[in-house]
Amino acid sequence: MDLKDHDNNLRIIGKIFIVIGLILVPISLSTFFFVDMFIDSDLWMEIREMDVVLFELRPPADIAYFLPIMQTLGSIIFLISGYGLALEKIWGKKFAIVPAVLLLFKFPIGTALGGYMIYAIHYVPKEEQVANGVD
Repeated sequence: MDLKDHDNNLRIIGKIFIVIGLILVPISLSTFFFVDMFIDSDLWMEIREMDVVLFELRPPADIAYFLPIMQTLGSIIFLISGYGLALEKIWGKKFAIVPAVLLLFKFPIGTALGGYMIYAIHYVPKEEQVANGVD
């Protein structure tokens, strides 16, 4: 499969990563607010007082912030890699593998999109193959 205008494809992928990162920012912020409300609720107090078989389960409140922190880190990863690809930075192609692999877990559309992005990032145009003597 030959990709026409490879650099343009990488810029488009970079813009897609930027859009995904911008979409994740308000989601992660709202998740922080949800966690704050949840920790102050009676349900969290019931969970903290729950006895499981022979031992008491007392999860710390900080464990509830794991998901919003991971979402925020994910949005930062998408934004940085999208910036690098959109501006055709050398480090952009290497760093873009991380969000492309993360997209593989978003079945079915993310899997297809992530697979294509990994292929496009690792693709070497035929002109470069001929110039470098690679078959």
